Amino acid sequence: MIDPGHAMAEGDIDVVFHLFDGLVQFKNRDLEVEPALATDWDVSEDGKTWTFQLRKGVKFHDGTDFNADAVVHSFKRILDKDHKFYGLIKGNSYLDYLLGDIIEDVVKMNDYEVKFELKRKFAPFLTYMGYYSQFVVSPAALEKYGEDFINHPVGTGPFKFKRWKKGEYLELTANEDYWGEKPKIDSLVFKVVPESSTRLMELQNGSVDAIKNIDPKQLETIEKNDELKALSVPGANTFFMSINTEKEPFDDVKVRQALNHAVNTKRIVENIYEGDGTRAINFMPPTVFSFDKNAGPYRYDPDQAKALLQEAGYEDGFKVKLNTFEGARTYVSQPVQAAELIASDLKKIGLDVEIETNEWAKHADIMDNGKHELSLTGWFDVPYPSNFLKTLALEGSRTKYHPEDLQEKAKKALATYDEEKQLKLYQELQQGLHEGAPIVPIAHSNYSAAVRSDVKGFVLDNLGVVRAHKASKK
Repeated sequence: MIDPGHAMAEGDIDVVFHLFDGLVQFKNRDLEVEPALATDWDVSEDGKTWTFQLRKGVKFHDGTDFNADAVVHSFKRILDKDHKFYGLIKGNSYLDYLLGDIIEDVVKMNDYEVKFELKRKFAPFLTYMGYYSQFVVSPAALEKYGEDFINHPVGTGPFKFKRWKKGEYLELTANEDYWGEKPKIDSLVFKVVPESSTRLMELQNGSVDAIKNIDPKQLETIEKNDELKALSVPGANTFFMSINTEKEPFDDVKVRQALNHAVNTKRIVENIYEGDGTRAINFMPPTVFSFDKNAGPYRYDPDQAKALLQEAGYEDGFKVKLNTFEGARTYVSQPVQAAELIASDLKKIGLDVEIETNEWAKHADIMDNGKHELSLTGWFDVPYPSNFLKTLALEGSRTKYHPEDLQEKAKKALATYDEEKQLKLYQELQQGLHEGAPIVPIAHSNYSAAVRSDVKGFVLDNLGVVRAHKASKK
C-alpha cells in the first residue's frame, strides 16, 4: 500500500521513502533530525506544543502547493474521526500506532506555520516525525483519487510515481522540480522477486542493479564476486524466547534465570544467522540509544542452570511446550531450526521439551491469549529505546511481566526531553529486565542488500530501508 499513513509492508515502505517527505528527516544513524519540509521548529516550555515553520515554494508531484493545509490534512485524515478524509483509505496506520494517543490536535497558524498540540510531553515526538508514517501527502490527490490514492500516490519526494504492474514491478521517475538535491538517475524500478536465489541470479547477470534481504548462505558468493558488493547494517530488531511468567514454574525468577543459562545463544547465532546477525544481550539492540552492554547476557552454563532449578525445587526437571512458527521473519530466517537447537539445550538440564509449530497467525494468537509456556518471537521497530523497553518489554513481549517499578521508569523516560535522564532511566530499566529474566534474548538480525559494483550512492540505512535518491551508475 503506497501511502505513508497506511504502509506496513517492508517493500511498500521502501517506495514511500522515495515518493514522500516529512517535516524533518534523519541525518545520521543516530536518528538525529534535520530540516526537510520544515525549515525550523520550537517546543513550548511545558513540552506539549511543537511549532514548525514550513518550507516555501515546494510543489507536490501534481503541481499543487505544499503548505500548512497539506500537513493538517495528512495527519487529521488518520487521527480525526470528523475529518473529511478519515477512513478514506482502509487498513491499519503506523501513524496512528505511533502517535494516535499522543497528538491532541494539528493546527494551521498560517500558510507556512503549523502547530502540533500533544496530550502530554512525549520524548520520541521529533524522532517519530522523521519516520515514513508521518510523511505528507497531497490533499488534492486524495480528493481526486479517493480510496484509489494508494494506486496513484502523490507526495513531494525526489521521485514521482509512473506506473505499477502489481506482482511484477513499480516504476518511479525523477522529480526534476525536487526542493532538495535532485536524483542522479532518471528512473527507479522496484521489482517483485520473491525467491532469494532468483534475486541473486538477476543481480549476477545484470538484470537488476541492487537486491535486498540477502540469504546468509549467499553472502560468501557475493563477496567472492568482484562485480558485486554486499551491504549489511546491524538491525534494530530482537529475536527472543518469551517466557509466560504467569504460569508455573515460570513465575519463579530462578527458573527463568535457569533457562537463560541453559540456552547456547552463540550456537544459534552461528548456525542460524551464519555471520549475518549478532548475539542479543537483552531486549535492546546495541544500535539504539541508551543500550547497556552490562545488562546481560547470562553466560551459557548448564551446571548453573541445573543448580538454579534445584534451588527452585525442580531438580528432576519438568515438561514444557515450546511454541514456534513457520517461515522467515525480519529477525530470524529459520525459526523451526532455532527451536530445535533450544530444545536440545533445555533437554541437557533435564527438561522434557515438546515443540509445537504453527503458521504465524495461529502462533501469534496463542501468545496473545497467554496460552504458551515458552514461545519464540521477535520485534522490530523505529530504533527508539521506549519501543523496545516499554512497548515491547512491558507491553508486547507476551511475557505478562510488567512490575510497577519498571513501568514507572518507562513512563518517566517518555516524559522528559533530557537525554541524560532518559539514559539513566532506560539503563535502570534494562538492568531490572535482565534480573527479572522474562525472556531469553537470542539475536539481532542484520539488514542486508547487495549492489553491482558500478552502482554508487545506494544506501541501506539502519531502519532497513533502501535509499536510491543519491544513487548513480558509472
